[in-house]
Amino acid sequence: MKNLGQMMKQVQEMQTKMQDMQAGLADAELHGASG
Repeated sequence: MKNLGQMMKQVQEMQTKMQDMQAGLADAELHGASG
């Protein structure tokens, strides 16, 4: 059960990183299009 909790935590962290990356890409696209 401890390992499952660790896995869930890692998955959540990965999802957060992915969201951050996607937000950054969207930001870059917006600035690239406007500039």
